[in-house]
Amino acid sequence: MALPKTIRDKLFLMEEVINFPTSLLNHRNYHWENLSMVPYSDLTGAVSSLVENGRKVMIVTGFYIPAGEPPATETDGPPGALILAEGLKYLGMEVSLLSDEYTLPTLKAGLKILNLSEKEVPLICFPLERSDMDHASPLSLRFIEELLNGPLGLDLSHLIYIERVGPNHTLESFLAQDRKGNPPVKEFESVLTPSIRNRCFNSRLEDITRFTARTHLLLEFKKRWNLSVETIGIGDRGNEIGSGRIPWEVFWEHAITHREPVFCCRMETDYFISSGISNWGGYALMAGMALARDKLDILQKVTPEQEGKVLDYLVHHGPAIDGITCKQDHSVDGIEFKDYMKVIERVIEIAFE
Repeated sequence: MALPKTIRDKLFLMEEVINFPTSLLNHRNYHWENLSMVPYSDLTGAVSSLVENGRKVMIVTGFYIPAGEPPATETDGPPGALILAEGLKYLGMEVSLLSDEYTLPTLKAGLKILNLSEKEVPLICFPLERSDMDHASPLSLRFIEELLNGPLGLDLSHLIYIERVGPNHTLESFLAQDRKGNPPVKEFESVLTPSIRNRCFNSRLEDITRFTARTHLLLEFKKRWNLSVETIGIGDRGNEIGSGRIPWEVFWEHAITHREPVFCCRMETDYFISSGISNWGGYALMAGMALARDKLDILQKVTPEQEGKVLDYLVHHGPAIDGITCKQDHSVDGIEFKDYMKVIERVIEIAFE
């Protein structure tokens, strides 16, 4: 079922806002690293998928900053995951949240401030491993099998990743990507030497593999078992799960720094949403769902007062830190809350126009 043109037009505007926030054009701390990803973004496809088939959704988030003060998960990711969980639950879907031990306390705090119980929105902790990423241990494999065959994973319709770091490329994943023309193998091998492949990196090129549970394996099991689960990824830099839809050379050719072709993630999802800050992608997806389901009342509670209250609670009770300042600041990706919120308010405004 195709969405009506009026809704598709609004989704296009929302996608433009979250990728080209005009209110931040002259902001000294705002990054534009997402721009090369924009042509691969498909908010409309993601909304259509959820509208048509959304029944049971698992949302995955969490980007840990081990060098933070204190070491903690980012403020980008959990707020977007929580607004989606609350909204999709309101629309009648079964929803669960999945992360690892570093982010689960932040999600738990989020449910508390939103007055949601873990019975309403279950929290799932994916186990951490200390072994090399190249070898999937029995721990992860057993956990995934039990999860997908258990009450929370059985008959899952959607898996949504929002600001969830995933492993970068291997030679095999690079060669398997859809692209026009021949793969630039020589350039790939000079940038990504074997010792730094299949690792999780943050935007500072710090290897955080050992701090990251292998939630990307859910995508590999989906393919291996031929599960009818539709997948959505939301990201802002390229090192997030879902970015594997974008050919490696796009990052290599358009890198603002030398880092993008090193850290870009190899894991692709059925739909990918690019956004200047990943949370904005989560809010846009939720606004699109409210619009398509004619349930705009759900968006009325998305106010600066409410969202500021939620963010403050996550920062102090999660805890959570700004991924740029690495501190417990009332900000996201180095953007002060007031400016960060302007983009969300504009997305909501479009839905009501």
